[in-house]
Order: sequence, then structure tokens, then C-alpha cells
Amino acid sequence: MRVHFCGVRGSTPATGAEFVRYGGNTSCVAVAHDNGAPPALILDAGTGIRRVTALLAGQPFTGTILLTLLHWDHVQGLPFFRAGDRDDATVRLLLPDQQDGASAESVLGRAMSPPHFPIGPGQLRGRWEFGSWNRASSRRAGSTSRLARSRTREAGRSGTGLATGDQ
Repeated sequence: MRVHFCGVRGSTPATGAEFVRYGGNTSCVAVAHDNGAPPALILDAGTGIRRVTALLAGQPFTGTILLTLLHWDHVQGLPFFRAGDRDDATVRLLLPDQQDGASAESVLGRAMSPPHFPIGPGQLRGRWEFGSWNRASSRRAGSTSRLARSRTREAGRSGTGLATGDQ
């Protein structure tokens, strides 16, 4: 498994010399198989997701974007992901189940639609599928990747684990 940290900054993106070491992009991790294949799993869509386009070498994104939570720093790059917003892209976007039962697309549309943004999630180009995942159970997120919620940490926070193959 190859892991690309495309954004590791929290809250807001930042630029400048003082951010060169760790970067100024918000949450985004791209995961690819060791066989040289392009990333097919993206964890979070912060501003770092724009860097995933370069990893795809001009190809469309075909895979899953998993949002671990819906804070701004985990979603604000989504409408700027060029490899996903093109006619030949195929994207499955998963976000945590909502307690109120709202659909994934409608939840994203609360922030990504007029007057906040010129288009809604359903207007992204390509073939997009919006769904949810239950963080308390395991879920397949790609041909050989499986995600599972790890233990709850302090202040109610939780982590998400990733395994490949039969692990």
C-alpha cells in the first residue's frame, strides 16, 4: 500500500515559508496499491485533494472518497478536485451516517450549493454516487481495501483504520 499525505493541516489552509515543512493544505490522504496503480481511495477532501490530481498523471479519478467527518477542513477542497470533476471520472463519495437520516448528497449540499458555492454536489461532472458509512462497522472502500472504525479516543473522537486484502 502506498500512502500520499496531500494535506495534514487542520482548520484552515495556510501559505508561506513557515508552512513548507508540514504543508498548508487541509486533510487529505490518497491511498494506492503498491503495484504502481494510481490512488483509488481518498480519505477526506480538504484542500489537499487538489494535489491528488497530479498523482493521477492526467487521468480521471476512479475510486472512493471517504469523508471521516464533515468539518470544513475535511470537505472544502471537494469542488476543486479536477480529476473528480470531469466527464470521465467515476467517484463514490461516502460520509458518516447522519442521525437525522439525511442523504449524503443533501448533507453536502448544505455547504456546497448557492449562495455558498455556485453548484451543488449533484452538478459535479462525471459519474458520482453519494452514500454513507456506519463508523461502527467495517466497510469495503475499494477493490481490496477495508475500513473499520477504531476505538474511541478522548473527547469522543475516533480513528479510522485501513486494511488491505484479507487483513
